[in-house]
Amino acid sequence: MQRAALAPAPASQALSDSHAAAALGLAVFAACIIGTLSRPVEFLASFWPANALMLGLILRRPSLARDPRAWVWSSCAFVCSSLLMGDGPAAAIWLSFANLAGVIAGWQFFQGLNRNTVLLRGTLSALFLLCGCVVQAAGESLVGFPATPFLFGGTSAGALFMWFTSALMCSMLMLPIVLSAPSLAQIRRFDWRECASRFDYLHLAPLITLIACETAAVLIGGPGSLVFGVPALIWCALRYQLFSIALLCFAVGLLKSYTASLGLITYTPDHMMDAISLRVGITLLSLGPLAVASFQAVRNELLNRLHYAARHDALTGVLGRNTFLEQCAHWLQKLGQDSRAAAVLMIDLDNFKGVNDTYGHAAGDALLREFTQLISLHLRPSDVLGRMGGEEFALMLPNITRDEAHEIAERLCDATRRHIFTFNDEVQLHITVSIGVVHQEAPPKHAMIELLLREADHALYEAKGTGRNRVVMCAHAVY
Repeated sequence: MQRAALAPAPASQALSDSHAAAALGLAVFAACIIGTLSRPVEFLASFWPANALMLGLILRRPSLARDPRAWVWSSCAFVCSSLLMGDGPAAAIWLSFANLAGVIAGWQFFQGLNRNTVLLRGTLSALFLLCGCVVQAAGESLVGFPATPFLFGGTSAGALFMWFTSALMCSMLMLPIVLSAPSLAQIRRFDWRECASRFDYLHLAPLITLIACETAAVLIGGPGSLVFGVPALIWCALRYQLFSIALLCFAVGLLKSYTASLGLITYTPDHMMDAISLRVGITLLSLGPLAVASFQAVRNELLNRLHYAARHDALTGVLGRNTFLEQCAHWLQKLGQDSRAAAVLMIDLDNFKGVNDTYGHAAGDALLREFTQLISLHLRPSDVLGRMGGEEFALMLPNITRDEAHEIAERLCDATRRHIFTFNDEVQLHITVSIGVVHQEAPPKHAMIELLLREADHALYEAKGTGRNRVVMCAHAVY
């Protein structure tokens, strides 16, 4: 696995560093209060999400780990929550130091990994997640267990194993949720209406199966009930997003931990081996679904990249020729049904061969990329731009009048003429374009984009033949 330092958070953060540090402290404090509610009388909490939450948040935003304010706020959160729940000052400080030791150990392990691996977008992410949780659990248990016999009684060995397995289970359930949670920007961009329109009840089949399996596990009980839901979880991992799988693993883990405690296990040294076995089992139970979901996430990302590469020009990022023709054919059919007009433009960079001959093909490639970025600034969201080959581009403008199409073509021609193209921050180039335009009112059902492109191409050749750096409108409609 390639190792590289975690990239720093981008400069334009939704929260300033000071606000983020305070928010981290408040989140840790709330998680501490929740964890304390699961604490048996005179012993450690059976579920403590605060450490995994803090580690996950600083992994999501690495700048927090380098901000002393974040550690101050978090330390205060740990100590204050412990004091609020009745621990003495010495106990509060020692337990808080153990919690922070676990976070630091986990951070030291994860910070050297590839960022995609850390965020569960790698093929080995689940394995490294488990290793990181082991490191975190070892860090806090090794620091905290010497104080446990003095605070809660019992043996040192028992305290070590109870603390370690508890921390391991909590991290394995909580950390994937924090690492895979969507950002605020992703939530804002999410199209709920489109999701609702594409909803299929069959999509709920894996979830319903999981609920049925876990219900059977509660009703039947016994040692085998721990794995009743594994096939359903794997099915969910094949169908749902990674964040959803993390939530399901968390819910199943908590359910099994809670149901096992109903008269069977109390998380104290009196049932030490039972509690350790259950916690390790729940930890490993989550590993399989998370591994499958992480692999699926990597697979889906690669398929999306492949799909993008097949449909877009590799150099400029605009649509490739075939995809451009497909989208234009779709638009023509839709415009014909609605009796609306369209325009097709053929655009050619003047004397582009001279750029390649004088400055090299690297300069020509850079010029093409900058040119597509320039003209994209002057287009509407509905406009379709594609590269037809070499320095020739095609543009379709749906829902547009003849005068508007001519105006846009002139604007593109003028913007290119005025723009200074640069290469390697040294070479400055001025280029012009010739544009041929054909306008069609209400394309008929049998309209073909190839015929429109041919007429626009004829207008383009007329523009180049009459001096270049100009726009020529086709005098007649194709249909």
